[in-house]
Amino acid sequence: MKKGFIFYTIFVGLLVAPHGTHAESTAHSKVVSSEKDPIKEPPFYDQIIRIIDSLEYSGFQVLIKPEVTLSIDFEKKTWTLHKVHHYDSKGEILLEQGRYGLCAELATYLYERLGVFLSKQYDVKFAMTTEEGFFPTYQSNHIILLMHDRLTQNMYLMDPSFHKYEDVRHSKGYQIMGVQDALAFVREKSQDVSFRVDEAMPLFIKDEVLASFTVTSADGKFDKNNYLLLVSVSRRNKIEGLNIVMVGKYDNKIESYEGKDYLESLLNRQDIDNLHKKLITWIKQI
Repeated sequence: MKKGFIFYTIFVGLLVAPHGTHAESTAHSKVVSSEKDPIKEPPFYDQIIRIIDSLEYSGFQVLIKPEVTLSIDFEKKTWTLHKVHHYDSKGEILLEQGRYGLCAELATYLYERLGVFLSKQYDVKFAMTTEEGFFPTYQSNHIILLMHDRLTQNMYLMDPSFHKYEDVRHSKGYQIMGVQDALAFVREKSQDVSFRVDEAMPLFIKDEVLASFTVTSADGKFDKNNYLLLVSVSRRNKIEGLNIVMVGKYDNKIESYEGKDYLESLLNRQDIDNLHKKLITWIKQI
């Protein structure tokens, strides 16, 4: 029997079914004990939550960097962002400004720093999971860390995207789809990230709103003369989204749209201008 399967089975046996109310994204999940269920504080809580607190879920800062480019394969219906991931001389992940990243980058950054605290008593793996507030479907593929205490058999969940570190018996809103020792893009030191057309890449979360970027068709057509670059937003626990930025081609004519009021509630004017310029630049280069 494979080690990963054993780890996954232990986790499933401990995790509470995901039907409760999701905790606020900025709230720490420091455990609450009761006489019937005296669950202790997770190991090295202060040290680990200090790292988690220093991180921020956002890919916006990377998206607008000059060196980040977009390519589209119209035949395969995929799109790729290039030079998104960066690594230091030791091969460890680098976060933008030392703190910004999406779930995979943040989980990797945390993982690479746990060795300072943890002995062989603890086994840590990456987990692909849904998250009921913003990533409820199996296509979401949210990334967290799971830590198994071999001595006590307790299991702990670390989600740096939502500032969580807690015993899985207190965890609600997650459904694990699989575990692995390392993420493929880190193992391969890939700098690029690819998606299917209509598949969205999260940009940031602010005020219970998730902003995402995607490439899609224009009026049912998808070729070099007909496609759209979209930024959309959705509220926590709401599947329906709203397009707030659109730059694209209709019959080879560039058109754009901006939901100014909504956009300005999420980004400052400089960031809005940088985003618009970035999308226009990509359109002209494709």
